[in-house]
Amino acid sequence: APAHETGMVSVEMSISGAGQQFTQSGMMYSYTEEAAVVAISPREGAQSGGTVVRLALSSVDADVSGCRFGTIGPLSSRAAGGGAECASPAHEGGMVAISASVNSEVWSTSELAFEYMSSATVFAIAPASGPVSGGTVVHVMGSSLVGENVLCRFGLEVVAGEYIGGDELCTSEINSAVLPANATGLSTMTQRSEQCMGWVEVACMAPPHAAGIVTVEVSATDGGFSTSKVEFEFQPSATVVSLQPASGPSAGVGVVKVVGEHLVSTEPLCGFGLADPSYAEVVSSVLAKCEAPAHKTGMVSVE
Repeated sequence: APAHETGMVSVEMSISGAGQQFTQSGMMYSYTEEAAVVAISPREGAQSGGTVVRLALSSVDADVSGCRFGTIGPLSSRAAGGGAECASPAHEGGMVAISASVNSEVWSTSELAFEYMSSATVFAIAPASGPVSGGTVVHVMGSSLVGENVLCRFGLEVVAGEYIGGDELCTSEINSAVLPANATGLSTMTQRSEQCMGWVEVACMAPPHAAGIVTVEVSATDGGFSTSKVEFEFQPSATVVSLQPASGPSAGVGVVKVVGEHLVSTEPLCGFGLADPSYAEVVSSVLAKCEAPAHKTGMVSVE
């Protein structure tokens, strides 16, 4: 449809090449005010969706037929206080643009955004690093983490977790806020919120992953994942290149210098054959010092 002032116009089709003859069907097309979104409330909600969001529009005469959250839409709407109301759909955490339409085909452009929040919070993880081969059991401390069928996410990789337990008390309350009507045309907004005190623990096994730093998030009781951005580092596997010296007495006295690559760890250990691992002093990523344990004479591998 070409640009046109608001109002009703007839729409006819020409079937002649010269465009001189048109149909006379009497079909009408209505040009309406653009439904530009100028304010929203609330500006955030749960990842599970269901938050009723009120949209204030640039024109009180705009007849909104639908809303869109990011790329999800059209969603049904209803008129409310000179604007419209839409229920947010389920969505991953983050910011999404809010737009409205009078025909569910052409959408307004707006810089306003709705933020999907999670009630879940990750406080800390231990350990904070592990090998790229995966298999590291990571203990996650947080709040409002789902109990049964808990999931952990390392970057984009989702793995099953185990709910360990903890000491946490959660309470729900209903909050009401009276919003100014001069600019937004919005009135009283009621929203249920949950407050949790204490902590819980979840155990997750890190999956195989390329070397680098990723965020660790855990599934929330209200759907979706936490958005705490606590970091976990996947480290390249350590390799041993040489030993200095490469031999020693069976009594196990003396320090062995281990030369290798990626010799970085929060809990460095040296293994001599089947003997119990001993603590290693990491000098740099290519050098560590280990004390050889007592062992019967013979060759053993050092890792």
